[in-house]
Amino acid sequence: MAMPGVRQHRSRSWGLVVLAALLVIGTGLAVAAYGLNAGKKASVLAVGESIAKGQVIERDDLVSVSVSGVANTIPVSDIDKVVGKTAAVDLVEKQVLTDAMVTSTPTPGVGESSIGLSLDPTRVPAAGLEAGDTVSVVAVPGADASGTGSKEVESAIDSPEILAANVLVYAVDGETTANGAVFLTLVVPANDAARIAAYSTAGRVAVVETAAAEK
Repeated sequence: MAMPGVRQHRSRSWGLVVLAALLVIGTGLAVAAYGLNAGKKASVLAVGESIAKGQVIERDDLVSVSVSGVANTIPVSDIDKVVGKTAAVDLVEKQVLTDAMVTSTPTPGVGESSIGLSLDPTRVPAAGLEAGDTVSVVAVPGADASGTGSKEVESAIDSPEILAANVLVYAVDGETTANGAVFLTLVVPANDAARIAAYSTAGRVAVVETAAAEK
């Protein structure tokens, strides 16, 4: 005759074995499901040909690729929502598009102009500038201005003229010319663009950083 305590102990042991087996099976199924989902590829939009920052995206610029594990991608079915938007950053061939890479706001916008400046390194911040920074464009005396006592020089020093205040640095050329010039593209009020261009051509422009790009 079996002892009651022994039967109860065996029943409890079998229960633990069954529970452990169910846990193992459940874990295996969860891992398998995760593996299947992780490896599942989706058809998303990618860049067919390089697109410069600020350029309007056209249908022919885009291609379809199959990827997995990439966040914030744009499904191929949303291509009509992308065509006509502006590249927010420089895009290279075969790069997978994400939401942050495109914008509905064109650059330059209404009432704005893009202007290129070629500046002596002494007329930009020594720490350098990058796209997204904010600067003010300042008029400086020309190279042919007479000595430091001239009215033009004194006026420029005492009351410097701001040609454009708090404007966006749209792009900075990573290279310089043989004479060390720094190339900047600024987005300025359209009404100020021609005047800034004239001052720049005459070598009479400097820029002062007023705010760094948001990180």
